[in-house]
Amino acid sequence: MTVRFLEIAEIELDQAIQWYGAQAPGLGDAFLIEVLATADRITRFPEAWHPLAEGSAAAASAAFRTR
Repeated sequence: MTVRFLEIAEIELDQAIQWYGAQAPGLGDAFLIEVLATADRITRFPEAWHPLAEGSAAAASAAFRTR
């Protein structure tokens, strides 16, 4: 399995990294590391996530919650 980010997702990721970085030193980097670790888990365990649509799934981060 290959994980890829749509262009809009890359833009949002960059914005989120900047936002977290402004909240506390190193937090933006920690967020990026967590996103990359989550992408790695998706690659290693592609059947472990909830399907959203064909070819896409939802995977949660342990350290950064979105809801």
